[in-house]
Amino acid sequence: MVNPKLMEAWFNLMVEATKGTKDAQEAFRSLSKISDSPEEMSRWLAQFMPAAMASGVPAQPEAFEEWLEESWRMMGVVPRSRYLDLLEKYDILQRKLEKAEETIQRLQASLDNTGEPAANTQKVMDMWGGILEDTLKAQTEWMQAWNAANTQATPSSPEESGEESSGAGSEGA
Repeated sequence: MVNPKLMEAWFNLMVEATKGTKDAQEAFRSLSKISDSPEEMSRWLAQFMPAAMASGVPAQPEAFEEWLEESWRMMGVVPRSRYLDLLEKYDILQRKLEKAEETIQRLQASLDNTGEPAANTQKVMDMWGGILEDTLKAQTEWMQAWNAANTQATPSSPEESGEESSGAGSEGA
């Protein structure tokens, strides 16, 4: 269980950030940049929530971090670090797809110029088409897994009520 004083300090920090307080907004910006290490979380807590840390009850940064992740998950927020990781994976897959399409176009042009029999041309085209199909399947599975993780995190999501979602995710804090 997270220290109640720590939770109170967190909610006060959220209220201050909503009001536009510069220090509170800086706290959220710096929170989005820290890694998952308990030491960094302890430093962040000491810097931005010193009253909660001085309350005499151990802060337990790991428990606070788990509570914070769970509250974000309930709101449908994807932490920025996870969002950037997924975006990087998507970009890598996109580049592979583009490279495969370019290779297919070069092979088509090459085969058109050499005048090879249609059977060999079809064989090469089928092979590259399979590779392209596998790449698209991997991208689709990745996106479905990511969307499924987000819908599982938000129990009252539009998907469960039969409505269609716009597909837009939240970029996390």
